[in-house]
Amino acid sequence: MKLISLGLMISTAILLPGLAFGQYGYVRECTEIVANQLNVSPLDVSAELGPYSSRRNRIVNWQSRRGRDRNGYCEFNTATGELVRTESGQYTGAVANGRGFRNPSSPYGRGNRETVVNAPRVKVDTGGRGDFNGLGQSVRITRGWVDTEGPQTVVALSGEHHFKIDFYGRITQQDGKREFTMEISNSNRGNARGTATFRLNPDRNEVQSISMNGRVNGRHFNGDFKRH
Repeated sequence: MKLISLGLMISTAILLPGLAFGQYGYVRECTEIVANQLNVSPLDVSAELGPYSSRRNRIVNWQSRRGRDRNGYCEFNTATGELVRTESGQYTGAVANGRGFRNPSSPYGRGNRETVVNAPRVKVDTGGRGDFNGLGQSVRITRGWVDTEGPQTVVALSGEHHFKIDFYGRITQQDGKREFTMEISNSNRGNARGTATFRLNPDRNEVQSISMNGRVNGRHFNGDFKRH
């Protein structure tokens, strides 16, 4: 994983020592740092609170619709509020046990805050049938995929004509050990908001069903999938 900007990271920690205090300050500062580094508008960067690292630092995951690097994370020292590092790629480091976190529904922390629940750590997919309607098209879906092993959950659908769409977010609700609801915070097709509910089979080694609803780039979408 490459370091995006050591010089920018140091200058930000010195010039803006108080900006990162408070959980939503972390999100705002990470958004502005990444936008500056990628030479894009802050409106082109979305960020959300991630887990606490094993060192009790706070991780903020970001994605950009423009620029050379399209996703990465910032790490903040929660004792001082200073930026520790900014890197591209997904955060894969150890996380602190027992530290829940709040998930803002927008990059600047506006809207309702929901406590993220502990989903099973799985990475499974299943063949089946369904439909996706959005992005100006309707597609027959033949596969559903769920990944909860990383710092953010990924729920994906794929189907005919090489179609594939990935949604990213946090698990905010669970019904027993098999059914989970994810708050969608982004996608690989642009800015996305909404919800995705998925159900695993009894062994939790296959996806039983996925349903999703929301907006991508301001346009409504919905999708459903059931395994064979």
